[in-house]
Parts: sequence; C-alpha cells; structure tokens
Amino acid sequence: MRDSRFPAVIPADVTVTEIDLDEEEFCVAGGRLTEACAVEYSQRAARGGRPSLTAPGKHSPMLNLRVSETMKADLERAAAIKGARQSDLVRETLGKWLTEALVSA
Repeated sequence: MRDSRFPAVIPADVTVTEIDLDEEEFCVAGGRLTEACAVEYSQRAARGGRPSLTAPGKHSPMLNLRVSETMKADLERAAAIKGARQSDLVRETLGKWLTEALVSA
C-alpha cells in the first residue's frame, strides 16, 4: 500500500536533479525510490520497456484472467517473499504446469 505522506507521481514542477535520494525519501508505485531504482528506471525508459518474451522486436501476447481476492493476496505475498514480480511467478508456475500436462498427455 502506498504511503499517503508521499506523492504517487513526481509533481510537474520537480525535476529528477532536484531530488537527493540520499537525503530525501521519495516513493513511487513500488515503494521508496532509491538510487539503484532510479538508475534501473532510467535504463528501462531508454530501452523502451521490458524485453519481449517472444523475440526481439516482437510484442509478447498478453493473458488476462480473474482470480479470487484470496488468491491475489497470496500471489502478492509470495512475490514479496521471493522478491519477484507477480507476473514472473505466474509465468513460472504456468510453464511448469504446462510442461507436466503436455508430458503426461
């Protein structure tokens, strides 16, 4: 949950050079913005997003599904414990299940 003491987005009148991340706390969607996060965000922005899961230069297909509130909460906890993104955990689990299902078919 976002800390309401901090803005959800960088205000229009603030530039990145004005924020001393060693002296000030600044929160973004994933939590506290650190120097390492700022570097990763800037590198990701320069690349134009995450790399394709299909092939370079191709968009990866998306899969949308609904789950129970309990399952979503469990996924959020598991991702936090493992330090992974929820989508990575779902892909990993689905991949294992598909491999088993296709081998036993």
